Amino acid sequence: MTTPLLIHTEAYFENGGFRKLPQFIREKDYSKPAVLVDEGFAGTDLFGSVEQQLNADFDNVFVYRNRGNHEPTYAYLGEVTQEFRNRDFDLLIGIGGGSAMDTAKAVAALRNNPGNPIDYRGFDNLKVPGVPTMLIPTTAGTGSESSYNASFVDEDGLKKMGINGNHMFARYILLDAETTLSCPYNPAMGAGVDALVHCLEGFVCNNANPRSDMLAREGIRLLCRSLHCLKEDTQNLDKRLELLTGAFYGGIVQMNSGSGVAAALSYPLSVYYKVPHGIGGGIFAVDMVRFNIEAGFTKYAELAPLLAVGAVGGSNQNNALAVYDFLQKLWEKLEVPTKLNSFGIGADRFQHVLEIMQTQQPAFDQNPVPFTLGDHMPEFLKKFF
Repeated sequence: MTTPLLIHTEAYFENGGFRKLPQFIREKDYSKPAVLVDEGFAGTDLFGSVEQQLNADFDNVFVYRNRGNHEPTYAYLGEVTQEFRNRDFDLLIGIGGGSAMDTAKAVAALRNNPGNPIDYRGFDNLKVPGVPTMLIPTTAGTGSESSYNASFVDEDGLKKMGINGNHMFARYILLDAETTLSCPYNPAMGAGVDALVHCLEGFVCNNANPRSDMLAREGIRLLCRSLHCLKEDTQNLDKRLELLTGAFYGGIVQMNSGSGVAAALSYPLSVYYKVPHGIGGGIFAVDMVRFNIEAGFTKYAELAPLLAVGAVGGSNQNNALAVYDFLQKLWEKLEVPTKLNSFGIGADRFQHVLEIMQTQQPAFDQNPVPFTLGDHMPEFLKKFF
């Protein structure tokens, strides 16, 4: 039997839909909503207006402002979970970037699964369904809203390991570009780059399949034609909704096919050096495309018509390189960092960065051509110092 395509959520796409949140909650027959919201978005006029409506329509709405400066840890998740275990609610609404949505999914699940959050690391360790969740992303990036994964840092083991599985899916998703307008450029750009890395790596990794490829292609098309709006057309809600849609597809792609080297490199960097995850993967992603092409892998050529590059009837090698050139120019236009010293990681840390990547070989093995810690990693990494 073929591998199923995991999709498990009602998704709504509507600019202006966030302002109708109380109406949506009533229509779905919930009466005791609670909210976990990114602390930055919580300070916006848009959230303030909707919060007022929620308080007018429902009794004792609990609103928790999620700390969003760093990757969430299991210790922090435990604190937040305890806050919600003491509350009575029938729908948890998570609003924010990937960290806020991951936290909301985990808190909703742990409301009905007792004990320490860290005991649920891995896949399908949750025994019973949690409280239903609704996720509303305020950045177009991680795709957390569409996946059954939630990532947290184990501070003792210095590892980023998730709570994952079928009880982690959101019940509802709302994509509304208006919620992204308040996000500053750098985190918005990092999120968009993260989404594109999900699609690119999911498209070429060893577990890719025709169904995930279909979503990856459309995600790449939408993201590549809309990312420029973050710099040049910042109020364009239609383009921003395309970004949100591309990120939504990226989350499904990554969950169903996997990821690759660039994303894998970002995880230790986020744990040890606080490099934002999206940018962490973006630093390496385009060079990884070049690495694969030079090793003879040319599936990227299939993207050339979507990006209006290459030549009809041209060789796969040349069209794949045209896609690489397109991505390199896009990265330059977006001002994606290309050196680790942008995050205070100097040449003196080269050996340490190599050492913290030792856990990542299983993820590297998803790459379509061999990429190993011993044979390829040192030379590949040098160019980023």
